[in-house]
Amino acid sequence: MKLIWGPPGTGKTKMVSALLWVLACLKCRTLTCAPTNVAVVGVCTRFLKKLKDFNEHIDENGLPFSLGDILLFGSRSNMDITDDLQEVFLDFRVDELVESFSSSSGWNYIIASMVSFLEDCASRYDMLLEDDGKIDPVCFLDFTKKQLDATAIALKRCIMNLWAHLPGRCFSHDSVINISMLLKMLEKFGALLSDVDLTDEGLKRGLGCLSTANSVCAKPISSIEKELDEARYTCIKLLKDLLHLLNLPTGVDKNWVKNYCICNATLLFCTTSSSYQLHHMDIAPLDVLIVNEAAQVRECELVISLRLHWLKYVVLVRDDCQLSAMVKSKVCKEAGLGTSLFKRLVKLKFEKHLLNMQYRMNPCISLFPNAQFYERKMLDGSNVLSSSYNKDFTCLPFGSYTLINVADGREDKEGTGNSRRNMVEVAIVFHLIHTIFKSWKKTGQCFSIGVVSPYNAQVDAIKTRLGKKYDKCDGFHVRLKSIEGFQGEEDDIIILSTVRSNGRGVLGFLADNQRTNVALTRARHCLWIVGNARTLYKSGTEWTDLVADAERRKCVFSATNDATICRLVLQVKQELDELDDLLNADSVVFTNTRWKVILSDEFRKSFTKLKSPQLRREILQKLIKLGAGWRTTVKNLDIPGASHLAKVYKVRDLYLVWSIDMEKTKRKYFQIIKIWDLLSQQNVARIVQRFQNLFSMYTDDYLDHCRRVQTQGKLEVPMVWDVGHAIIRYNMDCKVDAHEEHGLVYTSYAMENSKVSESFLLMKFYSLSSGMAKHLLTATDGSEINIPFELSDEEQVIIQFPLTSFILGRSGIGKTTVLTMKMIQKEKLSSIASQGLNLDGAVSAADDNKLMPLKNGGECSVKQIFITVSPKLCSAIKDYIYRLKRFGTGDVSEQPSILRMHDVMDDLEEFTEIPDNFCDLPHEHYPLTITYRKFLMMLDGTCRTSFLDVFYGEMKSSFERGRSRSRAVQTFIELNEVTYEKFATFYWSRFNKDLTKKFDVSTVFTEIVSHIKGTYQARGPYTGKLGRQDYVMLSDKRISSLSKEKRNKIYDIFLEYESMKCSAREFDLSDFVSSLHTSFVSDGYNGDLVDFVYIDEVQDLTMTQIALLKYVCRNIKEGFLFAGDTAQTIARGIDFRFEDIRSLFYTAFLTETEASKQGLKHGEKSHLSDMFQLSQNSRTHCGILRMAQSIMRPLCFFFPSSVDKLNPENGLVYGEAPVLLESDNDENAIMRIFGENKSQHGNLHGFGAQQVILVRDDATKKQIIDVVGKQALVLTIVECKGLEFQVWAYKFSFVFVHFAKYFSCKMRCFRMLSVLTSEVFCRMCCCTTFLFVAFKK
Repeated sequence: MKLIWGPPGTGKTKMVSALLWVLACLKCRTLTCAPTNVAVVGVCTRFLKKLKDFNEHIDENGLPFSLGDILLFGSRSNMDITDDLQEVFLDFRVDELVESFSSSSGWNYIIASMVSFLEDCASRYDMLLEDDGKIDPVCFLDFTKKQLDATAIALKRCIMNLWAHLPGRCFSHDSVINISMLLKMLEKFGALLSDVDLTDEGLKRGLGCLSTANSVCAKPISSIEKELDEARYTCIKLLKDLLHLLNLPTGVDKNWVKNYCICNATLLFCTTSSSYQLHHMDIAPLDVLIVNEAAQVRECELVISLRLHWLKYVVLVRDDCQLSAMVKSKVCKEAGLGTSLFKRLVKLKFEKHLLNMQYRMNPCISLFPNAQFYERKMLDGSNVLSSSYNKDFTCLPFGSYTLINVADGREDKEGTGNSRRNMVEVAIVFHLIHTIFKSWKKTGQCFSIGVVSPYNAQVDAIKTRLGKKYDKCDGFHVRLKSIEGFQGEEDDIIILSTVRSNGRGVLGFLADNQRTNVALTRARHCLWIVGNARTLYKSGTEWTDLVADAERRKCVFSATNDATICRLVLQVKQELDELDDLLNADSVVFTNTRWKVILSDEFRKSFTKLKSPQLRREILQKLIKLGAGWRTTVKNLDIPGASHLAKVYKVRDLYLVWSIDMEKTKRKYFQIIKIWDLLSQQNVARIVQRFQNLFSMYTDDYLDHCRRVQTQGKLEVPMVWDVGHAIIRYNMDCKVDAHEEHGLVYTSYAMENSKVSESFLLMKFYSLSSGMAKHLLTATDGSEINIPFELSDEEQVIIQFPLTSFILGRSGIGKTTVLTMKMIQKEKLSSIASQGLNLDGAVSAADDNKLMPLKNGGECSVKQIFITVSPKLCSAIKDYIYRLKRFGTGDVSEQPSILRMHDVMDDLEEFTEIPDNFCDLPHEHYPLTITYRKFLMMLDGTCRTSFLDVFYGEMKSSFERGRSRSRAVQTFIELNEVTYEKFATFYWSRFNKDLTKKFDVSTVFTEIVSHIKGTYQARGPYTGKLGRQDYVMLSDKRISSLSKEKRNKIYDIFLEYESMKCSAREFDLSDFVSSLHTSFVSDGYNGDLVDFVYIDEVQDLTMTQIALLKYVCRNIKEGFLFAGDTAQTIARGIDFRFEDIRSLFYTAFLTETEASKQGLKHGEKSHLSDMFQLSQNSRTHCGILRMAQSIMRPLCFFFPSSVDKLNPENGLVYGEAPVLLESDNDENAIMRIFGENKSQHGNLHGFGAQQVILVRDDATKKQIIDVVGKQALVLTIVECKGLEFQVWAYKFSFVFVHFAKYFSCKMRCFRMLSVLTSEVFCRMCCCTTFLFVAFKK
């Protein structure tokens, strides 16, 4: 008896395979056992592989290597029988041999049939002719070929079946030679029949069927005929000899065949328990017993194999430090019945042979188990130390050895059982497998992945999530098993899910060191451990040392640092309803808050003016108590005539003014608390009339619901109602429907007749949260700060809508607010998912003179992009989002209120810190707020070949790829890009006059940019332009003022334009966009994918420009939010409709994007939201809205196909119409007003200016600046479009609008007026009563 001790990867199984091969060569009958089906299948599989390698070049008789001496038997349902194992598996072998032993179709019958055919094929042919009669008979040659093929195939199959499955002793040396010769002669005979010179008559002579002895005209026998005759004779002789040489049975059943195989096999494989079958068979003695994984075999179980008769040698192979025999009964375990024979013999001082060289694990993987379990006795083999050992796995993201710390998981029990699972880890394991799969597709190497977990419930959960996703991927193998099931197994990559996640460090049976050792030593190249590092470290087991070791080696990776994993965690928590507690608890201070408390902007300003920190805390404490349901019993100051809704609580010398109001969610109406202001007693009286005006606009039903009181003990709690019964807030809402059809907002239905700055209806409100509390406690003055404010109901609906959305609306109705707030919401949810909330108390018993430190939020994992065309709008949005993020991370320090507005032609100077590509863009750049031009430059930098590099080779030396190329690129683009101005100035006059004489230059430019080069063709290969026929057909497909004849002429102009442009080596923006599409179609997009894209002022883009977005974001179903207004499409060359973008989204995004297709189930239709329309204007008064609507009516009437018709806007505040000033006698009104005061007022401080002047274009802007100097801010209409001045504290007393000349294009003129009334009037007049418009005749 020999004992062999081999740590993992030291070659135990290889050594066993080599030993078995030697024993097979010596004809020593050997039984190889293992404790489990997995282990015995493993050792048999590896032996077969080694055996085939050993005999790869041995081919004495031209026959394949026979496996008949090798037999594996056991329960098929419990064994993973592969195609290779099937050749030696008993059940399969029995099925094959029973057919070959059949008396009616077996070997004897088939050989006899072949002899009969060769001897008498002519007679068979004659019988066929007699049966067919006069029907066209087949020729004798074809008949013979067909019969030979059928009979030979059956014969070969039967012989090879016998050769493969019968032991070698069943074939004598002569029979082997006979079989080899027979197979060769049959092949030769078939080849001779296929000779082109062979005829029917010649075949008959060759087969001896036609006598030529007495024939006078007999032809001489050809060489082919002679060879046929010789081959036929040889085959008949070999077949008859084989019938006598094969001493094989016929007509036997399966039991006989089963016993026959077992009795005659040389090498037998089975589990130790299955070896009992050998005791009841009359078999030849076994010489050797080999037991693999002997540590897991109990003594009593091994006795079954040891009691087999005539055993001469026993070899026990095991690893002392891995799983031992499992005994559930404590009594049996205490009695020593769980001890293995190997362990017993070691205790008796039997010598054991150590295998100390490991050839499996990357040294990074073996380092910890070698030190922890084997006292550093293992040595690394030269193969694993080689630099080439791990070369195919260096592309994987987590290296060879990584502990992936998942702190957000939650362990739970499946059903009523004790097995545990962790659904967050399930999602992460699935993500890791998919990550490996993507790398595998690039490398083409064979990957085997093993997913291991100590709990069967976790294994089942992962199997359910994985399904059959990778079953048909040749070369990519995934298997999932428990730790016990993986004993003795190995794979290229092992993913270990530890499951346990608790604050106590309880690991259950994962704490068993032998189980831990098995789990850690299964991987060849990569071991990724997924678990809660804190739980593992606190366990006090080997896992404590493992976490500490991983920390020292810098092999711990936090799952929160990966954007995709963070999204998975968030998704799982949402599915399991585990995220609600985090979302509802901003701080421990507000844990018991029952009421939602919202604070007005006026209250915030009054609060931040307070100097005493103690007073601030006292007032904040009052707010928290109100939210908890506390109500004072002391009579405070009453507000008469305020419908008993407004209440005043005294706090020292100040009075807190608040009221009960209502808020609506998807399913409920509920009461909330509105904090209006914090005033001194003498200022309380002035608020009375304002409340009277406000509450008089509420309906009686709404007031009744606000007055209702519900108590729980001594506390008031908010009442809640289902949304089934609509509760209308304003009286106007009951009457306005009757007037919407007129297209006007009537003054009589305006809600509030007050100053805009004092309007309650336009006031912003903020939720009382931990972040807001920090701001209130730390702000030192009333300076502006960007805090997420309360949104309107229709804004909330859009933000909460989970799918891709389209938002339409005029200026001032909140489109940009919706985009930015939804972006911030995604940031917040991602942050919660990755790190949770900082629940540090905002109110504490700290020193009055000291404020508690604030914790900065962690890095956000979600990738979002905000895109707009205007550099100035982009700068404003970027600044706004930056401030909101600072507030969200707890940074409530003072922030400057001046918004930077750069007078640059493009945005490249603004974004010098952002790389010009999307490859590995650092997380700190997200959310990315950029202009569309910057977006194009980043896409170009991501391409394999830059458009600018290819188009202008001389630019390659001007800048370094991968870094911002702002100055060089900006100068180059300004000189070589064809804009509308260049088109009109340098190109238009050079076109054929016969083509251009009846066209306006703006119309032709728009047709070229928006339709010929701007239409995106989703179906078919991308060409970058419409063909002439497709373009001319647009006259039939949509309402158009251009006939087919005109379109043909425009297309001729387009061809001339392209030719001139190419000759001048210039390009337009459409060429740039087309180049990017072509590059991505041919080479694919290799940059970072983003999760969400927000596009403001989308109407300033063509369809091809919008279509580029699909490459950077594959989250088609949820990842896009488009906002704009077609009435404000004033960008040169753009003709945009929202219906076009919806059509584009269906054809280009949903149908072409592979990710979208995978996300849709079979038969499920793609769903997009209807277009959201915002109509409640909260920026200006009704006088200006009426003027804006008067511009929109003729625009919709005269250009119905170019403008989306929207419902009229609703105003909240009454106001007078703007004033129009008109100058006479060519007098410049701007010069008259500002000319004499040019040197006054000093410098203009940002948006603290008192005047703003809007002009038509840059040339006029320069003229006006020369006149007014720095007395007023001068902007073009294009520059001011999209900016919400009041939102960012733009306070103007006067707005001047100056037009230098009439517009040449009627459509553009109306759209300019639309922008003027929507963007300018609506945004700026919130702070003024008059509007001066200066026209120059």
